[in-house]
Amino acid sequence: MSQEILQAPGQIEINEIQLISLNKGISISLLDYLVEINLYESVFDPIVTGSIILSDSRNLTSLFPLVGDEYLFINVKTPSLTDKYSIYKTFRIYSLENKNYVNDGSTIIYELGIMSTEGFNDVLNPIYKSFEGTSSKVINDIFIDYIQANRNIITGSSVKTILTFLEYPKNILKFISPGWTPIQCINWLAGKCLPASGKAANFLFWETTKGFYFGSMDIILSNLESFSIGEYVYSEAYIKTLSVDEKYKAMYAIKSLSIETTVNQLDNSRLGYLASSLVDIDVYNKTYEIKEYEHPVEFDKYAHLNSKDSYPMFDKNVLRNPYSYQKINYSTPKLFTKVENNFDQIPKVTFGNRRSNLLELNNFKMEIVIPGRTDVEVGNIIKIIFPKGEPGALTSQDKTFSKRDEAYTGYYLITNLSHKINPKTHYITMNVVKDSFSKTEYNKARK
Repeated sequence: MSQEILQAPGQIEINEIQLISLNKGISISLLDYLVEINLYESVFDPIVTGSIILSDSRNLTSLFPLVGDEYLFINVKTPSLTDKYSIYKTFRIYSLENKNYVNDGSTIIYELGIMSTEGFNDVLNPIYKSFEGTSSKVINDIFIDYIQANRNIITGSSVKTILTFLEYPKNILKFISPGWTPIQCINWLAGKCLPASGKAANFLFWETTKGFYFGSMDIILSNLESFSIGEYVYSEAYIKTLSVDEKYKAMYAIKSLSIETTVNQLDNSRLGYLASSLVDIDVYNKTYEIKEYEHPVEFDKYAHLNSKDSYPMFDKNVLRNPYSYQKINYSTPKLFTKVENNFDQIPKVTFGNRRSNLLELNNFKMEIVIPGRTDVEVGNIIKIIFPKGEPGALTSQDKTFSKRDEAYTGYYLITNLSHKINPKTHYITMNVVKDSFSKTEYNKARK
């Protein structure tokens, strides 16, 4: 719910930035020193990292020596959003870099590298232990016992970072961690989760500024509206033609856009996206089995960004060979008692499925810049309206966006993003991906 009206797109409310030393028992506000905050998150990265750039003309480092074990608490939000959507989190400082003297040495500008406190918990807690249970239960136990941390280290609040399961894989696993970190264990388990029948095995574990998530991209793509952050327009003419009463819509205008990756069928063949095979060697029974997977055959089983109107970014009759990309799996049935289809059996079911569906998230990738919102997270869905690429442009008077490019207008998955926050403005640079064409538009183009 809105608390106040935004005065301009990208407006930010910086409530608190505290530098904390637990060893010395002191904290200092950095509001007067702030130049810029950068926070990075990705569905492929389990930890939020970033940096804060400071301008120091008061000799802060002599009052508060920075040795790389301090904490940084950040509390900022978009003014039109409730506190629920604040970036409210403690980070660990791990480096001081890019130190420069300006104004004849009277001012020092430097950059502090930061990461989630949970990231440090991970590094400091290698695990030598056995685990048994459903994959979701084991993951949750590891998170709570080894990773979880307080959101606000200043107040000693009992509010901790939470792990949200988008779904709960039920397959039973038993394994021994050989000194892996907690996150290594969870990432490994993500590849051993058994999806429901006909679902993609693209399970991932990631962190945003709001918390941690575990689940498959299939669940997100099956619930597009639930994860959507709204409809954005890429058109300078659209912004320029907004009336006074419509200026709020500039919040949903894309400032810049570049296409980073397009379909590369050579890589698709080499990397096993189109087809792959797994040689499973049964060490106990001294047998082997070859499992072939062809994505063009399986594509329609999975959820995609165009829902039931999805067509792959390749012809379904594309040339392919499952033996162009092959891996070997060693399975040891009966290694553990009372556990059937343990982790070593799972790849026989999920290998090709998981590989193709994860690679699909890099088939068509763009970088866009939008006005900042503190409620936006990776794993969200964004709808983008594209101009047609012909005379005449998208304007705010064109209520139906008749000049839009139907092939590329549609839903995109946010896989990476960077918050860039300074005392006056907030922008987000993000990578968005498209996994399919509209079947309707594809068939029109083929005629």
